[in-house]
Amino acid sequence: MTESHSLGGTCKEWWAICIAAETSAARQARAQLRRASSVADALGIAATHDLNRRLTAAGHDLRKRRDGPERLALIAVALAQVTEDLGAAAAQQFGTGDPKALSGLRFTGLIRTKEPRQLMRPLARALRLIKGGANVVKLATDLYWWSDITRTKWCFEYHGAADAKPNAEDT
Repeated sequence: MTESHSLGGTCKEWWAICIAAETSAARQARAQLRRASSVADALGIAATHDLNRRLTAAGHDLRKRRDGPERLALIAVALAQVTEDLGAAAAQQFGTGDPKALSGLRFTGLIRTKEPRQLMRPLARALRLIKGGANVVKLATDLYWWSDITRTKWCFEYHGAADAKPNAEDT
């Protein structure tokens, strides 16, 4: 891995090898992370630390963030729910269908959540509702940067207005 390896690319590589692969180690990590109900549970799983090592080697050291361990756990647990890497972002998937795959009430609950530790379980449940289909790179990147800007982007994507969302520099 190089210093210039993107955050999303690093997470996708980890997901493909350590979560999505049909090996006994990947099946075990996937099952453990899917059952994790807290940050401590997720941090007790070796695959989470493998993700952390990969991110650090790629120049995305979560130790530099106050909430780094929580974000690491959130990303690992969320990506363990993903069964298929799609082109569409998770928020777009949540807003598809009639009725929508994720109700407006549940979606509002997700985007109102600011702390990674509080987002972990509801997001895992929401990802299971869309049968684990989401863009791994976008999801990992959004969770790493989870902020007002990210939540605003998710609102536009959920409502099918992604083309109308504000630019990052406008918000």
